[in-house]
Amino acid sequence: MRATPSAGNDTGLCALALSAEQIHAILSSKALHRRHEKISNGQNDYLCLFADQSPFDKTVKSAKNMRETQAHLSEIATDHGASAPDLLARRLCDILLTGIGQMAPNELALIETALVDLLPFLDVELKNRFAARLAPLEVAPDAFLTALLDEPFAVSAPLLTEGLSLTNCDLVRIAEQGELDHRLSLAARPELSRVVCDALSVKGELCVLQALLSNSGASFSHRTLEIIVRRSSSDPELIVGLLRRHDLTPWLAHLMFWWADGEERSAILKRFPIDRRAVVEALDDVFDLESLLEVQTGALGATYRLLRPAERLVGNELEAVLTNITAETAQYVLAEAAQVEQTTASWIISDEGGEPLAILGKALGLTREYFRELSSKLSSARLSGAYSENEMERSVALFDMVTMDRADSILHFWDRIISDETRFTTTI
Repeated sequence: MRATPSAGNDTGLCALALSAEQIHAILSSKALHRRHEKISNGQNDYLCLFADQSPFDKTVKSAKNMRETQAHLSEIATDHGASAPDLLARRLCDILLTGIGQMAPNELALIETALVDLLPFLDVELKNRFAARLAPLEVAPDAFLTALLDEPFAVSAPLLTEGLSLTNCDLVRIAEQGELDHRLSLAARPELSRVVCDALSVKGELCVLQALLSNSGASFSHRTLEIIVRRSSSDPELIVGLLRRHDLTPWLAHLMFWWADGEERSAILKRFPIDRRAVVEALDDVFDLESLLEVQTGALGATYRLLRPAERLVGNELEAVLTNITAETAQYVLAEAAQVEQTTASWIISDEGGEPLAILGKALGLTREYFRELSSKLSSARLSGAYSENEMERSVALFDMVTMDRADSILHFWDRIISDETRFTTTI
């Protein structure tokens, strides 16, 4: 939350109407001095970092005009090794933070304005201490907070990592306008909303994406997940972090499958098994899926293939597939047999691992012997040549493990994903 001083419609006029003598009275107020002593004695230690204020208090109290005050500040600065603006800023910060709720809004507004004016004349260490002082506050002076956030990272770091009064608007603005260090600090905050994660991820910076994945308090939208999943195709070290996310969707997981390694593919298939049996049983007595084919629409045909029970190749169909596969015809023959797009068949044939072919073979209802024969015939159609012994072992192991109906469900789920990816890449 922000504390924005206001005093009705006359706030600005009241602030401007304060005379120099009134300002001195505010700064040298006995009541304020007593409050500072009380705070320094331990009631609110975090609000007062600068306890050694008595020489300053006495000087301001005895000042009779602005010129005399300036001279005394310079004298104190010499004695204590700090500049006059530093000392004045310390005192004003004490008064501003301890005076909220006890001073008139117009007086607080005047002090806050003076503090913001002094910031360019203060050293980095002091401004950093001011930022650290604001960080644990749930209510902070708006203008002073904004000014500190606009300072370089060396100053604003405590607010970026721990500032309780920062709103989503603040965090999004910093993510969009700040530097890499700013975004890294924001990504490590204990809690991040979806809109902030969107703003942090959109630039696609690898270290920021890794920090977000490591942050269990970060809430991801579908957009953020999609950005990181697509980036994992070129930076596969992101895949492990993505697989740990509870909000990773089956669609994005199976898209990522195509560039994951063997162990990651196995994890995806185990965590996101696509099984239509429960859906088919729920629809069986209320809807005839065959009716989707009565409407001559490609999209409904894809929906039908996604939901219908698996269909095994038998007899002459199986022989025709194995006989007609050549380097030139393999893509067309497999697409026709499995009722998938030719692009999907192409992805399966050209895949460097054996898992997609195992899913296709089981979806077609092949036996292990026929599956091995199919794999051998596809060697001429693959740019990488025949499957290695390791790839074949992994492929056969998956073929034996998965059921025909589940393999068919996965195959047509991939078909939908690859069709969308083809349209996506075409429009870019």
